[in-house]
Amino acid sequence: MLNNTIRFIKLVNLIRQVKMVVQKRFQRRRSYSSSLTSYETVDSPRIRANSTSDQVKPEIKPVVVIGNGPSAITLSFMLSGWRPYYNGSLQRNHPNEFLHARLMENPGMSLVDQNLEFLSEGLIGRSKNPVSLLFDSLQHPNADFGEDTPSFLSWKYHPEVAIDHVVLGKGPPGGSWQAMDGHILTISLGSWMELPDLPLRDSMKSGDSRASVSTVANYYSNYVERKGLRKYFKNGNFVTSVRKVSRPEATNVRCLACEEPYFFGREIHLCELLTNNQIWEVHGFSEQTKKSFCYLTPNVVLAVGGNDIPNSLRVSGENSPFVLKSLNTFEQLLDSGELNDKSDPVLIVGAGLSAADAVIAARHYSIPVIHSFRRGVADPALIFRQLPPTMYPEYHKVYQMMVDGGENYPGYRSLPQHEVVKILPEKTVLVQGPLSSGKIKVSYVILLIGSRPNLNFMPKSGLGLGFIPDAYVTTMGNSVAVDCFSMECVTQQGLYAMGPLIGDNFVRFAQGSALSIAQSISRRISKV
Repeated sequence: MLNNTIRFIKLVNLIRQVKMVVQKRFQRRRSYSSSLTSYETVDSPRIRANSTSDQVKPEIKPVVVIGNGPSAITLSFMLSGWRPYYNGSLQRNHPNEFLHARLMENPGMSLVDQNLEFLSEGLIGRSKNPVSLLFDSLQHPNADFGEDTPSFLSWKYHPEVAIDHVVLGKGPPGGSWQAMDGHILTISLGSWMELPDLPLRDSMKSGDSRASVSTVANYYSNYVERKGLRKYFKNGNFVTSVRKVSRPEATNVRCLACEEPYFFGREIHLCELLTNNQIWEVHGFSEQTKKSFCYLTPNVVLAVGGNDIPNSLRVSGENSPFVLKSLNTFEQLLDSGELNDKSDPVLIVGAGLSAADAVIAARHYSIPVIHSFRRGVADPALIFRQLPPTMYPEYHKVYQMMVDGGENYPGYRSLPQHEVVKILPEKTVLVQGPLSSGKIKVSYVILLIGSRPNLNFMPKSGLGLGFIPDAYVTTMGNSVAVDCFSMECVTQQGLYAMGPLIGDNFVRFAQGSALSIAQSISRRISKV
């Protein structure tokens, strides 16, 4: 016993000496090794950008998540050690008998430890991703049939399988939900906005089926606090670059970057997580402190939203100061009182829900509106034709106005199947229809024709990640190409995508990708 105690004391002293050497060598701002050129030194100008510090000490994390919206929050919840279990039984069957039978083969096993491809086989629904359909069918059984059946998922905490990670977001947890107009009602039912193991209905007004945006935004922020995830979230942080770098010698990384072991059921040096030629280097800065950060990680998860960069018409005059591309900016303009019922009309371009919200806002202030859109009013692809009128009366009213053309709605005129051809400096817009063209005198042009994700921090701004390699990633026609059961990019090992980036634009479906990623990363780390 005495000899063991002496050995332990010697080991502790040795660890302390190694830590002192590590700290001194970082203070001298040396690179990992003079012979290793694939890592930048801490004196690199790119690392110092937007920083008040002369050096950035790289920090190794098993997982770095970029974006802090609902899908990222769900992933953080699972990575922190929470596991979903099927709670069906012989007395309480899932409505899908085939799914119930498959799940009952391993009734006491977490979904993270099961074969997701086998479980999701044959499921159909409004997502193209099978695991998203699996998770949704368990969290919201028969939701598409209007049922409000309790979840078939139970959650258990297993701290021994928790994976350390960091979630980087520009604002508070909730992503783009924190930037929306809080008075607008959600398109989806309130219960569909819920995250695992915490009902949203407790925060909603009794009897309401849809929640306000402010209610949902507050719910997401509170979720992070109530589930103990705060330590993983770095809010107000902007990522400036993500790139792949090659692996230094393991001994050098262990000496210079790995100060503490990482526990995943057993002691593991973080450097062992950096697989050969698959290290990602993530740079950015804090908006508050202006200090830079640098993470080294084998796993990067892209969880950014899909509404960062407005789509362009690609016409002359589009960048004129009277052309707005944000609903929030338009609402601020209306609040300023600059426009009134005597103003020239605003030209609202687009046939989505944002354009409809702009029409509603303008009508509220009695501002004359001309509404131009490319599709015909009978086009089945119009979102309004897919929404039940009784549940979404405000959008149904806008659709009625679009069909009517404006004959029975003073101050409103619709231009179906029209396109903007040119925007002239004198606030005149040239539009082209199927039978004629003309000029319109306007006060402002409001372009609300969709948007795409901002992946400017990725090499080539994300070109090559989508199914169409030479086109930018979009949430509709060119989502990130991933393996549908791991959500890992097919062209980049250790790079994952989730949520709108893979076409899951609804919160209820975006959570399924968290299950896929949690399983993939857990299995990879457990093999180290």
